[in-house]
Amino acid sequence: MKKLIILIFLCSFSYLAQAQLKDNTPRYISSFKNFAKNNPEFFTDTLVFTMPNKSKVEVIFNNKDYQKEQIEEKIFNTLKSAKNIKENEVRTYYLHSDWVENTIMAALRDIYIQYVPYKPDFTLGIPFGLDFIGGKFAPEMGFRAVANLKKVGLGTSITNSVFFSDKPEGGVNVFHNPFLNAEILLNPTKAPWSTIQIGYLLSDSGPVFQGTTLRASYRYNIKGNFQLNAGFIFTDDVKTIIPTIGVRLF
Repeated sequence: MKKLIILIFLCSFSYLAQAQLKDNTPRYISSFKNFAKNNPEFFTDTLVFTMPNKSKVEVIFNNKDYQKEQIEEKIFNTLKSAKNIKENEVRTYYLHSDWVENTIMAALRDIYIQYVPYKPDFTLGIPFGLDFIGGKFAPEMGFRAVANLKKVGLGTSITNSVFFSDKPEGGVNVFHNPFLNAEILLNPTKAPWSTIQIGYLLSDSGPVFQGTTLRASYRYNIKGNFQLNAGFIFTDDVKTIIPTIGVRLF
């Protein structure tokens, strides 16, 4: 066999739902567990995928929510790349389109994370944003590198927050404030994803930042590479706290 894991058995049959979910499932939220307990008749069908090492993946669903052929194709294509399934292991997925953690895409993602070997990939880019800091708008640009791991992403960036002020004699002062940042991406393979960023000011310039300055921010992905950014900046030798809010691209 060219592939370690090959789908060798596939069937569909009526499922008599139990009063609660099986123990060999992902961690579902309480509202879905309560729904399954109170509506056992919702789950009408089961697909069972059996591997050469006698491990199994079960998919339990309502045939009005999902077509059997759709599930067969998607699960089969994902399992073809799976190599980390233990012998005789059984994994069960309950599908419901109204719960984001119970859609077919959520099941495929969990199978991928659990069983498919992952090779890190790297992303390079130029982030651009606009923040409101200390009563002033500050555009930000820089350079960013991220290693996308299986469950998190680890990155670093150098970004420059720019402030402007009018000169008494006319014209504009431009103040550059470069930050060195460490970043953690949460759920990088899942949308929406989010980023936690911790930054250290390399040199202060202008009327807002003074002395030792740190910042902590949280970015939430809205769509594509567009993100909302919010956090706090600790300046004046970390004695003064300034809230900040803004937007980011990449």
